[in-house]
Amino acid sequence: MDIPMISEVFYRKFAQTGKILWSSIVFLCATSVIAAAQERFTYTLSMCDPVTYQVSETPEKGREDLTLSWGGRVWAFSNEGNRDAFRHAPEVYAPLFQGCDALSLAQGYRAEGLAKIYLVYNQRLLLFQSREHRALFLTAPESLLAKAQSRARDVKCGPYQ
Repeated sequence: MDIPMISEVFYRKFAQTGKILWSSIVFLCATSVIAAAQERFTYTLSMCDPVTYQVSETPEKGREDLTLSWGGRVWAFSNEGNRDAFRHAPEVYAPLFQGCDALSLAQGYRAEGLAKIYLVYNQRLLLFQSREHRALFLTAPESLLAKAQSRARDVKCGPYQ
């Protein structure tokens, strides 16, 4: 009589361990899928090609299969030529102040600029958090740019790492 009880206990323990193991596998798979999905949204400039800001009238969307890692960020490109141009001179194409709003910096605080609200000024890409900020910046661009440059490091919008 003892033998069936031992096998019954063993079966229950095995079943519990199997459920825990199965749950762990499902959890790991789900977190991997979520992590992969989140990686899609880590592209700089909302996945717009940084070179197209300088060479086109409007920025073009980059492709997931044409990327480059630089300055601690992932950049997407619309074609291989743009990726090569960026690889050879990233400082020319990357936004100033790591994409922080230039007017906010001039005023002494940090705010993220938006990829769709931009200005190419003196052949450098500047981002802004609103159209109003871009318009205000254009009222005195030289002095505001100098103020932004002097304050960028203080609010962690300095050079790319």
